[in-house]
Amino acid sequence: MNFGYSFPYKPESFTPEERKVLSLFFTNYDKPVFAIHNLPQEVVGAMFSRYSRTTKSIRRVFLDEFWSADELGIKKFSSFDNKAYEKAKERTRDFYRKVFAEYGDDSVIQMGSVHIAFEFVSQLIGAKAIEDQRVASAYIAKSTRYVDFRSKVNDHFLFVEPPEIMSSRFAKEFLTWNKLLFDAYSRYIPVVIEYLSKKYPLNAQKIEDTKNGKLISFNNLNDYDKVIVRSAHERALKAKALDLMRFFLPSTTAVNLGAHFSGQATETTINKMLSSPFSEVRFLGAMALKELVKIFPNFLQNIGNSFGKIARDYRKEVRNKMLETSGRWERKISNIGNKNSVRIINWDKDADVKIASQILFTGSYRNLSKEQIYKWAQGVKKKEGKVWSPTLVKIIYQSLPDRKSKGRNRRQKLPRAFEHAYIEIEFYTDMGTYNDLQRNRLSSTEKQAIAADDVYIPSEYMDMENLLDEYKRLAENTRKLHNKMFKTKFLRDAAEYISIMGNKIRFNVKANLRQWVFFAELRTIAGGHPTYRYALQEATRQIIAKMPFTKELFAHVDWTSDYGLGRLKAEIRTQEELAKLKEKK
Repeated sequence: MNFGYSFPYKPESFTPEERKVLSLFFTNYDKPVFAIHNLPQEVVGAMFSRYSRTTKSIRRVFLDEFWSADELGIKKFSSFDNKAYEKAKERTRDFYRKVFAEYGDDSVIQMGSVHIAFEFVSQLIGAKAIEDQRVASAYIAKSTRYVDFRSKVNDHFLFVEPPEIMSSRFAKEFLTWNKLLFDAYSRYIPVVIEYLSKKYPLNAQKIEDTKNGKLISFNNLNDYDKVIVRSAHERALKAKALDLMRFFLPSTTAVNLGAHFSGQATETTINKMLSSPFSEVRFLGAMALKELVKIFPNFLQNIGNSFGKIARDYRKEVRNKMLETSGRWERKISNIGNKNSVRIINWDKDADVKIASQILFTGSYRNLSKEQIYKWAQGVKKKEGKVWSPTLVKIIYQSLPDRKSKGRNRRQKLPRAFEHAYIEIEFYTDMGTYNDLQRNRLSSTEKQAIAADDVYIPSEYMDMENLLDEYKRLAENTRKLHNKMFKTKFLRDAAEYISIMGNKIRFNVKANLRQWVFFAELRTIAGGHPTYRYALQEATRQIIAKMPFTKELFAHVDWTSDYGLGRLKAEIRTQEELAKLKEKK
């Protein structure tokens, strides 16, 4: 059913000339919902900042205060006179400085955004540093699953050369180490593809009929579908091979990364990068600042002044004090390390009270305070004397629609009440898994320094003796070089580069229950990487073991242990779409 706009909206009146102007920058001039385009980010941010202090519509604000006003002169942006354009742009920047002073820079820079690309940055140092901004940002990076890293640029494998290492006595050994890893990676990809083609032969594949859900063997497909499936099978084999071979790749592996930041996230990210202990990251931050100043300089004005310096100095001091404190106290802690790959550390013992009381609070028509509701829920739990109150659990499930009903999937998320209970999980997994899971940025995720003492061995390696031997040998070489550099005081941080994606890393994730359900359902899908699928399956098992009432909340967790060619189904869909596009042409 088609409903109209809920407010009795009447289109604002504009002259024909004004409509012509608005059409250049707004997607419409007669509806209450519209997008803004073709304007500098600073203009958009400054315009939106006016919302809090004017009765005018944003389009009227634009026309009166941004388009034709002498002080600003956006109108001159359409001029092909470069001198006039530069003068107009300078007047614009002066105006924004006044806006910042009047409205506060934070409120303005939240409204702007920027896209920026970083190319040839290290996988687990540079890229992770850029991606360490949890909100108001989005990222997409070169994938070790879909991109073959055997290629070279100017006869150089795709790895970075950190200045602090290249200026040290380890430079030659470092280059040799990288080359040996990439040589092995390149040499064994065909071996792994051949192994997988025998393990998952095309003729043995069962294909789902999208009309009735039944499985059909490859030999029973028609000729058209066979072409589709054969191509998808080849792509799925290669994706699986790259999944298996990524454990050979060093942390220095160079990737390309695209990022989208709000103005405020940009400022925070660059300050983080400029205060990094890694010269690569500081250099990338300086380059990003130089380029971004070209398109929205006023959004970044705090970076170059005393506020930016204070922010960066504080970040450095936080890191240094944490390292000093840890070094002073960790000797008092038993050195018997837990080797479990996934381990629940703590969980909210009053999760039932917190979730149920928030459900009742949000749904209350009686104007009950949260304090009243919370005390009542506590009393119910105390009276029943159970670890998890049956009454409160009943309230929780009564409030939820059936997420398993037909047509629903993981995209139908739990309501916000489930954000009131927290769980912390510690992971000790290969660095490839950390690389994938760190992207769940709304959680609180922190890692320890990368070491090279322990290595993950995929079960498939056991079937390929030569590959396994070489992997172990290269992992041992990595461990030795890492330890030598770590013992060299000024290279202690740079030693993190001397690791491979198969090395294990310890990190923890603290997130609310709503996030854990989303996280588990997302990262256990059939096409996910096997190592992070297992990690999230095990995390979910442990959450349910400690909090049994949550079991039905994880409605769309895929518990299948091994899908073999997990990407096959998705690749078939991709090939079908490509075939349709080809037919249209």
